[in-house]
Amino acid sequence: MNAPAEAQGVRSLFDLRGRTALIIGGHGEIATAMASAIAELGGNVVLAARKVEQCAALAAKLVDTYGAATLACACDIASEEQVKATVAATVERFGAIDILVNNAGASWSGPPQDIPLSGWDKVVNVNLTGTFIACREAARHMLAQGRGAIINIASIGGMMSFTPELGQVVPYTTTKAAVLHLTRDLAAQWAAQGVRVNAIAPGSFESGLLLGIAEDQRNALRSRVPMGRLGAPQDLAGAVAYLASDASRYVTGQTLVVDGGAILV
Repeated sequence: MNAPAEAQGVRSLFDLRGRTALIIGGHGEIATAMASAIAELGGNVVLAARKVEQCAALAAKLVDTYGAATLACACDIASEEQVKATVAATVERFGAIDILVNNAGASWSGPPQDIPLSGWDKVVNVNLTGTFIACREAARHMLAQGRGAIINIASIGGMMSFTPELGQVVPYTTTKAAVLHLTRDLAAQWAAQGVRVNAIAPGSFESGLLLGIAEDQRNALRSRVPMGRLGAPQDLAGAVAYLASDASRYVTGQTLVVDGGAILV
């Protein structure tokens, strides 16, 4: 076990040297910010996604910038076998898995009365079923180790509903709400065995899925943020560092909202 929190300096609480993080959904601006935070704190970083070449490019950047030990894996989070193989590769390469970040996501836009079942299933399989599979497979190793931190990337969309002019993404918001409850349930199941499970709920960010919507829709979302801007990927770096490290060693089953105050209005 690590030393009690009161015996550690604040700086040392964030030290991730000797720990290994698996980030599924391991490329793109948000993944870069989170992976960089973990690497800067000394952690080993495994990046996994369907586009393995993009994971490999980010892994090389982490090596060059931070001297981090890295691994890139091809992984579709909706595939049980691929998730199992990725977790196994992580443990084989580094001997443990200490941190899991579930960052993979999918969405389907359109009036709910027109959503095909195939679109619904796609989002459920990635955002909810895939997240559960990854949590389950990582937890099997973490429970044996007696320690671990799981971070599920949810959304404030899981806490609120949108009118049509702001978004028609019912499968996305529904699955993100389910991820928030999954986070709490898994935290309750595994807390006594040393595995913490928390979530981050970002607001509207200038990255990923939001880049695909119309400018007037982005402006409408921006107008609802008390801080007056959309999030930047780097705004998530501190949240991940906190939840991955001993700085949050007495925190589990919680959702950290990072949204510039959007959920307040």
